Order: sequence, then C-alpha cells, then structure tokens
Amino acid sequence: MKKNILILLLITILIGCSKNETTEETSVPEELIGSWQFKGIYIHDVFDENDMPLYMAYENGDIITYNSDNTFIHLLQNYQYTGTFSVVNSNILNFNYNPNPNGINNNGSSKITLLTENELRLSCLNEGPCDVIRYEKVVAD
Repeated sequence: MKKNILILLLITILIGCSKNETTEETSVPEELIGSWQFKGIYIHDVFDENDMPLYMAYENGDIITYNSDNTFIHLLQNYQYTGTFSVVNSNILNFNYNPNPNGINNNGSSKITLLTENELRLSCLNEGPCDVIRYEKVVAD
C-alpha cells in the first residue's frame, strides 16, 4: 500500500502543474544524461525535529535513464516506459511518454531544483510549496 501511494505521488509530481510562460528550449545539461534511481521524497508540509521537510527514503526505487538523443527509459516495477524529454529555461524538464498499454500515457513537466553529478531533485512547477523527489545517479559496474 505504501509503495503504491509513493508511486502515485511520484507520477502526480512528475505530471506537475502547467503555466503559460514563454519557454525557451535549452541544451540538456551533461549531468542529466545517465541513469537515476528514485531514492525518496522531501514532504513539504511535514517537518522533522530540526524544522526541515521530512525526508521519506525509498528502497529499490524506479530508474529513469536520460539519453543524449533526448529519449528516456523509465523502469517502474515490472514495466518499461519510453519517451522523449527536453529542458526549457534551463530548469524545466518536459517529458512525453510514448503510448503504452501499462498505464503511463501522458506528458508532464517538473522543475529541476538541484542537479549535480550524483543527485537530481525534481518538484512541481507551481510557485507554492510542494514535495521534492530525490534521485541518485546509478553508477555503472
């Protein structure tokens, strides 16, 4: 049950909110290319003892691989989803899932709040507080 709620939350955040703004497609940051594993969520309205957003860690999360040709592969549970992505205004990640019979058949956008060589954080596009999804780069063996 908890796993299903987290997956639903992840998909909801990735779909995000739309805004009418001028968008300019920018080059994909080199750090984004590669495989990223979902590691947890910073809950925006629940705080820990240090008054920081509560972090809910997740084991064996889904994996998204962003390729240099602007395609992606999303491995979620036992399903593989594919699609295309772009980066606009240097911090908005747009993605389009290819039609498939297993569930995710939509487009969406997320705000890149942090991108380093080892960590990726995505949130919704609205200006108010929202949860932040945390990924870690998968190191090839």
